Amino acid sequence: MPLHERRTLVNQLMVFLGVLAVWAAVFAGAGLATWFGAIDIIVVSVIGCIILGVLAFLTGLIGGRTHASTYVILRHAMGRFGSIAGGIIISGISATLWFAFETWLFGVIMSGAFPGFPLTEVGIAAIWGGILMMITAAIGYRGISVLSYFIVPAWFVIITLGLAAAIDVNGGMDALLVAKPPSPADIGTGITFVVSLYIVGATIAPDVTRFSRKPTDGPIAWFIHVVFFMPLILAAGGFLQLLAPGQNLVGVMVSLGMIWAVLLTGVLGQWTTNDNNLYSASLAWCNSIPKIKRVYWVLIMGIAGTIVAALIGFGFGISLDALLAFGLFLGTFIPPFTAVMISDYYVVRPYILKEKDPMTRYRFGPGTEYYALSWPDAIAVIVGSALAWYVPQVNPAIPAFGVGFLTSLILHIALMAVCAVAKIKWGVGKWIETPTGW
Repeated sequence: MPLHERRTLVNQLMVFLGVLAVWAAVFAGAGLATWFGAIDIIVVSVIGCIILGVLAFLTGLIGGRTHASTYVILRHAMGRFGSIAGGIIISGISATLWFAFETWLFGVIMSGAFPGFPLTEVGIAAIWGGILMMITAAIGYRGISVLSYFIVPAWFVIITLGLAAAIDVNGGMDALLVAKPPSPADIGTGITFVVSLYIVGATIAPDVTRFSRKPTDGPIAWFIHVVFFMPLILAAGGFLQLLAPGQNLVGVMVSLGMIWAVLLTGVLGQWTTNDNNLYSASLAWCNSIPKIKRVYWVLIMGIAGTIVAALIGFGFGISLDALLAFGLFLGTFIPPFTAVMISDYYVVRPYILKEKDPMTRYRFGPGTEYYALSWPDAIAVIVGSALAWYVPQVNPAIPAFGVGFLTSLILHIALMAVCAVAKIKWGVGKWIETPTGW
């Protein structure tokens, strides 16, 4: 990758903060308020965000060292067709669905800010909002980073002012600390939900960190933004909901005379996050079907996501039930892929396959040979996902993401070790990279 295309730590931090500066995180905090009081919201937010920070530092460092996207990196861990399947699930589908949910929340914001108008009805606003959000995603990384420099500082200031005003007019800190959630849940469920919110982003961190000037720039930027800023946003949303139960958070801020702030954060905040969702989804689909250009994948996924957003809007309105269910779903089925990605680079390659040099552990370029499919990786992901779905149903206190991640991590390492000792071939088929990268 040419030096002029690489970005500093500060630049990447602004991009990540631009992704985080979105009302979905505030609404997610409000969702936590249906399960937890103020103190527990802080606890699950901090624990979940530290986990996300560590996971994405590890995945992001792979991108910083290789300057390759997530889906290219997965060619080594899972084989060519495994990387296609993983890329489609991790980002091609999940990031597109996040685009849909963010677009739906844009409709919720417009409905709360301008109630009673046909164009601001949740489903209708999601349609025209989704169309607007395709613009910078089609431009690519440069469009994302430039927009982030404008919206991020204003967004965090506005959310902080809104929270302070809401606490002041709703009884102060004493009222906040005694507020009780309507449907208490286990701490494990809350941590799973927090991790779920951003596990796709943690897994696809290399899509951004591959632009790092130094290998650690992007990973450090990720860790800072998720550990020090994300808990603040989740807590803000949770506290607002505890103080105004049953109300649309947008309506709460509008009632405080902050409609201008809602419009700025709601429109531009959603924009900086959703263009990143489509950007990452387009990379995954390009890895799968390279004959279609990235800009066309942006449009295809943008249209599909906008349709889904409209359906959610017409079906759920402003209810957060859809967001809670979606978050728990991601926390169940995405972490096994993250585990395989981390275990392959940091454990299997250096200690089992004896590829010690971290900078040359993964090689790319014309003539590079990959397996078509790595069967230990496939088994690890399938078993991890199945247990992540089953175990929390038996004991809700056990976090689903932990079950899936640790199961896949341990099983993948164990299977690869057996293959090495017994001299069993761990991949099937062969695929050779062409001069075009495919």
